[in-house]
Amino acid sequence: MNPQLRDALLGAGNGPADYILLLVVYACLFLVMRYANPRIELYFRRTFWTLFFGWGAGVFIANYLLFRAGAMSFLPWLNNAFHTVPWIGLCLGFMYAEAHKRPLWEQFALFAIFSFIVKWAEHTILGTWEHGNFFGIPGNIAYITGWSLADGLYPVVSVAGLKFVSRFVSDLVVPRLSLF
Repeated sequence: MNPQLRDALLGAGNGPADYILLLVVYACLFLVMRYANPRIELYFRRTFWTLFFGWGAGVFIANYLLFRAGAMSFLPWLNNAFHTVPWIGLCLGFMYAEAHKRPLWEQFALFAIFSFIVKWAEHTILGTWEHGNFFGIPGNIAYITGWSLADGLYPVVSVAGLKFVSRFVSDLVVPRLSLF
């Protein structure tokens, strides 16, 4: 395979074993999530799949556009796909199926903490998330922390998206945001 194409797909120096290890990290975090919520309740399944497709496709595209705008480092295509589909689409969507019942401050903390762990794992295993600042705040740790805090807004953005999409898709749960 062409080395430039390989680097764009997998990242410099990364191979299949690195991505398997990343999937193990996702699986471990998913196991922790299942401890609080063993399954997605039937009434929330359509909402889960709506969020899965919306977040999976939306963030995949947004990550690339933010890279092109200089606000993010480049995520190799496979890393971006793993980060947006199994992690954000499946795992965070699964967590939201129960977390939406909690106060907003707890939801924010959960999503920010889990996102920080995943970004740190991807940074450590794949060498990604290496940008030097977060919107002018210098340092790679500011970059990883800043995007993790932004991910804490998953519940707020999800409610806004669900309110909009519920006009076209029936039987969606649109959670009520409550700070406490």
